[in-house]
Amino acid sequence: MQYKILYPVDFSKRSTLAIQHVRVWVEHFRAALDTLHIVDNNTPGPPYDPSFYEEQSRLRERRTADLEYFSDQYFGKDVARPAVLTGDRANLIRHFADREQVDLIMLCRDHQSLISRFFHDSLTAQLLDRCRASIWMTEHFEDTTPSIPSNVLCAVHLGDDPTLDAHNHRILYTIRDLVSNFGSDVTFLHVTGNEDTSKPSSEQRTKTGFMLWLEQAHCLFGSPVKLLRTSGRVIAAIRETAKKVRADLVVVGRMRPGAVSLGRQSRLLKIDHALCCPVLSVW
Repeated sequence: MQYKILYPVDFSKRSTLAIQHVRVWVEHFRAALDTLHIVDNNTPGPPYDPSFYEEQSRLRERRTADLEYFSDQYFGKDVARPAVLTGDRANLIRHFADREQVDLIMLCRDHQSLISRFFHDSLTAQLLDRCRASIWMTEHFEDTTPSIPSNVLCAVHLGDDPTLDAHNHRILYTIRDLVSNFGSDVTFLHVTGNEDTSKPSSEQRTKTGFMLWLEQAHCLFGSPVKLLRTSGRVIAAIRETAKKVRADLVVVGRMRPGAVSLGRQSRLLKIDHALCCPVLSVW
């Protein structure tokens, strides 16, 4: 089946800055591209006001014309399929991605402060929490040059949890696609954190998960993989290793519900904030 990419557009400056990144992925994956704009539907309470709905309809018509021009201008005539919907952005993007069986959502995002995260989740955080599609994101458009991801760093979490094994399997298939379509050089990183691995039970679980992961990786790639292992804080380890290998893309797994801290998927947003290259999150 053809690879499918969804690019939500809000007509901000960041929407324009991300275009070159989207074009690189569309070209190398030979992907079908959907552009999507959401018109907020701030429905007023009673009494019923027909003029509000008339204005909403006119706004949707204008945004449809705007998105059609945007898509043709930046991606080429009939390359992207534009769609405009009205309602809640996070819910509509998720439903659209599920309905169209989107493989990748590419997002341009602003940094969200700690106080802001305390009161509400950003659009990116909501999509990370809800969507099954992989999500490409960065807040550093001014610092990243659109190019083929040639040096990929993939952070993996190893253990004996069957759901974690399935998650890692999906990540490995994503890495295989990157190698196949971009010819990327991949380095895997396992950060043990500060957990106590001196206990026999903990050591055995780590060893079991590690051996299973190596077997899966070898079967998919047919050759030994580059795996770095370190301990300490996860975000700091990813940041330092990304600098060391000169990563231009970092691949991470989606945070599981039990690992979510303040705000949805906050650790992933912190990883993106700490890096100067895009982050690809795999569900």
